[in-house]
Amino acid sequence: MRSLREVQAAFIAAVRSDAAGLLAPMVVDAGIEPEQRIQIYRNNHRLGALATMQATYPIVERLGGVDWFRQSASEYRNQYPSHSGDLQNLGQDYSDYLRRELADTPFAYFADIAALEWAYQLVLTSADRPCVTLDVLKAVDAQDYERLLFVPRPALRLVESQFPIFAIWHANQPDVESDSELRLDAGGSRVLLIRRRDHVELRELSPASSCLLKQFERRVPLGDAAASAIEASGDFDLQTCLSELLRLEAIAEITVGDRR
Repeated sequence: MRSLREVQAAFIAAVRSDAAGLLAPMVVDAGIEPEQRIQIYRNNHRLGALATMQATYPIVERLGGVDWFRQSASEYRNQYPSHSGDLQNLGQDYSDYLRRELADTPFAYFADIAALEWAYQLVLTSADRPCVTLDVLKAVDAQDYERLLFVPRPALRLVESQFPIFAIWHANQPDVESDSELRLDAGGSRVLLIRRRDHVELRELSPASSCLLKQFERRVPLGDAAASAIEASGDFDLQTCLSELLRLEAIAEITVGDRR
């Protein structure tokens, strides 16, 4: 007698492929042939996976077309089978897959659009914390400012691309009608995604603010974060960037880090 683990492994293999394999002898006929029974589960699995991918990546599907997307999602599923019981996680590696498959093609930007759409899902489902204001700095000694740690909110993501993904995102929303041409060489994007009470908001950040936020995500103290931002962006202004991030309610906590 086969163990439960062996039966489950055989079922998964049969559902993911076009052959019943080791599972067929374990299936009771009872009026429907084993292969037909397995095919029912196989079809349900494929349709459910496709529907999940379509819900996660509607803009990639719109850009590539339904037929291309179906084939792409199927090939992705074969190469990156899910190891999670949560369908939400099914598409987590799709941007990596597209980056490899579409490299050096006119459609390489699809990978960054997929990264943006996956970030949207993460922000939508992440735990969150309330934002903080500069009022907390009233209790901080001025000599400790360089050691301040600005902790971003959990329901926030930053996606950077050499392509204008922010404009592409908005141009391909269901309620947007536009005849304007989008040029892939129009410049890069630094897109902040942040969850509000009833939606996920997307904002294009300046290079300077984006650089500062990345440093904060790495838990770099304010002094070193500002120095890195100055090096990366010649027009960096600390007060302007901090004000922008706080106005967007991107920071959950401000604490004083350890002395070196």
